Amino acid sequence: MTDTQTSWHVTPLSPALEIVCHDAPFLNDDTVEAGIDEVWHDALAVHPRLYNGRVFCLSELTPSRLSGFWCEYRWVLAQMRSPALASHLKLRSLAVTGLLICPDGVVLGRRNPNSLYLPGYWQGVPAGSVEARGEQEPVDLGAQLLAELDEEIGFSDDVSLTPPLLACEHTETHIVDIGFGIHTTRRFDLIESAWRKRANDEYDRLECHPLDALHTLETTVLPTTRAMMERLVP
Repeated sequence: MTDTQTSWHVTPLSPALEIVCHDAPFLNDDTVEAGIDEVWHDALAVHPRLYNGRVFCLSELTPSRLSGFWCEYRWVLAQMRSPALASHLKLRSLAVTGLLICPDGVVLGRRNPNSLYLPGYWQGVPAGSVEARGEQEPVDLGAQLLAELDEEIGFSDDVSLTPPLLACEHTETHIVDIGFGIHTTRRFDLIESAWRKRANDEYDRLECHPLDALHTLETTVLPTTRAMMERLVP
């Protein structure tokens, strides 16, 4: 794990977290607009299935309140790819991530080597940007997490979610992960079978680690996942 990853900032969250949405800022700089377009077209050349949907970005983060706005995904991608654009955009895009705990232990996924974001790293599953689904404006983090679970792992039934546990902000991209615990009675072999049959290609491998062995885990795990392990696993 790099020094940058160990310095991600963690904020404990209230179970009664309030989420407020306001209008997005305007881009009044033609140079920034052109830079965003250039990054987007370059990314499409490599990943033609990219979709420029609406994602949620934060303007304020406290333990009890999130405030933010919807913007185009290409803005966020441009910020990740270009430090010059990042200095103008200053976005803090919101993501949800889970720590899936089954009778056999904690399930981790290795991010596909072709991923746009942190390829090859292990993390709690699932994880993904908070994106607009349909025309609904309100942000429902639990619903977002269950949708990601279905898409990335292959099921979303037979689970229970904890309240939001923490926010963990990546110091370079300023992506803010909101972490939840996910409990299921499914054994790992059934989870892995559902993943192989139904899931997308977000992860190229799943592993299950017993709860009593997490303190010796040598796998390169992202800071959000480490923080959730410390909260959820004795």
